[in-house]
Amino acid sequence: MSTKKLLVLTGIFLALFAFVFFYERKQPTSEERAQARKRLLDFRAEDVTSVAVERPDLPRFELNKKGPGKWTLAADPPGRADAFAADNLVADLGRLELVGEAREPFDPKEYGLDAPRGKATLVFSDGSRKTVSFGKEIPGTDGTAASDGKRLAAVKYAPLAALAKPVNEFRSKRLFEVPVSDVTKLTLVKGPNRIVLARDGGGAKAPPGPWRIESPVADLANGEFVGRLLSDLSAAQISDYPAVLATDLPRIGLAPPSAVVTAQKGSEVVAQISFGAAKADAANKIYAKDDALVVVVDDRVQEELGKELSAFRELRPLPVDVFRTVRIQFESGDLRAGAEKAEGEWRSGGRTVGASLVENLLGVLSRAECRAFVAKKDYAARGISAGPKAVPVASLEVLEEGGASPRTARFFPAAAGGGPAVVAVEVTGRSDALLLEAAVLGDLKREAARLRDAALAPPKATPSPEAAKTAPATSS
Repeated sequence: MSTKKLLVLTGIFLALFAFVFFYERKQPTSEERAQARKRLLDFRAEDVTSVAVERPDLPRFELNKKGPGKWTLAADPPGRADAFAADNLVADLGRLELVGEAREPFDPKEYGLDAPRGKATLVFSDGSRKTVSFGKEIPGTDGTAASDGKRLAAVKYAPLAALAKPVNEFRSKRLFEVPVSDVTKLTLVKGPNRIVLARDGGGAKAPPGPWRIESPVADLANGEFVGRLLSDLSAAQISDYPAVLATDLPRIGLAPPSAVVTAQKGSEVVAQISFGAAKADAANKIYAKDDALVVVVDDRVQEELGKELSAFRELRPLPVDVFRTVRIQFESGDLRAGAEKAEGEWRSGGRTVGASLVENLLGVLSRAECRAFVAKKDYAARGISAGPKAVPVASLEVLEEGGASPRTARFFPAAAGGGPAVVAVEVTGRSDALLLEAAVLGDLKREAARLRDAALAPPKATPSPEAAKTAPATSS
């Protein structure tokens, strides 16, 4: 075969392959076409972008898809939709199985389609539309009259009960639908007070970073407390959608609200919720407002929302992940101790030391909890002499894997104020000093001394093979 013929045949093969791959494989199979002929409407649920619902004596509303499992409700007032209810309605409209054959023309009045019991208009991602109307039950069949605008058919499983539901039945029953792991910023406003929390969003392979307080102070946040607040917001259920006039908002504590929580994913605001007063005639329920929609929810978030700033602050001076730590250094007067991880082993002064020695030293400060926070303007009142020129009585430096620079805790004397002896510690990235019981510093010195001694201890002598052979056997 000549080269020219071979090239022509190769081109034909590639063209046929492209046709099958890009076009033919997307076409319905003969079985799928047969199934489509048995339904009044033929479409793929994932192609639906909105559903408009009309029914007599009830207001029209529209469900709009914003993404997989995420719908909004265009109604008065607008809000988030119940994704389960929206997906079910779309699925029901795609299962309109024919009883017999569809026909045309027909008299709409004869089948109750001049004033339908329900009407749904589907909009698809390509901009096309399909409308279906439902009329009377057809005698002699187990079907309901339905029309797609051109044809009349009797269909099984007409979703008339769903179409007849009040608008509120299609509203989301959850106060907070965003996965808590997606939230990277949380703002809480209570009267004149404003607390702003933020964290790095992480990525596909990295979890979100630790929570930080950005306002009113720059500090580490109590991750456990913030996580509990987000979990309670996520778990809160809406039990009612009361119709409340704007003039009645002060009566239920929503003008002004007692607290407003704004959650963000990056720069996108994913939820803004206002909280009001307790509902007088329902136990453990409070009024809230999800954007413009007034709702009644569980009061489970009230306890966390009522806490002061101190509850949001990390009480541990320097929480560290022992397994991510690669270097540690402690100094206090003549006492100096440190270690660095290399190839999975901790080494100090060129010698391998036990990992437990490092973990014990790190654990003292990562487990300790402060008794109070002291702003720099209050240092003098608490007898703290820290400042640019002040010399600390001790310092601890920790570097974690991937960290650009180490974090440092510097210890200074402080007045006890009538209680147990205390020391003040300044930590990298924290705007205020933390008061710790002086015993914490004593524990640090003790563990640092153990690490130093392990590094300075002479190596144990290893008996030679000849000595091992001549060593007398011990009697049992």
